[in-house]
Amino acid sequence: AGKVTITVTFRQTTDISVCPRDESCPMAPFTDVDRSAWYHDGVHYCVEHGLMAGTSKTTFAPNSSTSRGMIATILWRLEGSPIVSAPMGYDDVKLEDWYGEAVCWANSAGVVTGYGNGTFGPNDPITREQMAAMLWRYAGSPDVDGSLSSFVDGEQTSNWAQSAMIWAVDQGLISGVGNDRLDPW
Repeated sequence: AGKVTITVTFRQTTDISVCPRDESCPMAPFTDVDRSAWYHDGVHYCVEHGLMAGTSKTTFAPNSSTSRGMIATILWRLEGSPIVSAPMGYDDVKLEDWYGEAVCWANSAGVVTGYGNGTFGPNDPITREQMAAMLWRYAGSPDVDGSLSSFVDGEQTSNWAQSAMIWAVDQGLISGVGNDRLDPW
């Protein structure tokens, strides 16, 4: 019934590559990161979008190995952190673990399958072929055509990961590590 004044302030959004890399950067709270490092854009994006939260409030551990539980958690967060009520069947994962709900969702969605012996290995460092398989399954296990013959070690990719690795290479998600090597595991 009365007069209302609305003040609108617009600010131009920028992309990650033009981040000033100062205290306004989402990586600023982490004391163990170098905001000018090669990993800046990836970490910036993951922190800004809530896909990764660091290993504590002040550490990110950018030089640590990525674990299987971390990748399941990233995909779970990308999916909106859904809570599912499905049995997991992994002796080494409890729902109350920081990765528990993520692994439960990833298992129920068919994104992860575990080692086949009742374990998932959430703290195991993830191999390139394991990550390719998770990403491929997350993408719906698309059909692939091709080979890994352009890599001197392409044939070392496990049979269960062949399609996933071909897909990941074709999508540009995984590339060689130098000297025409894929380093699948």
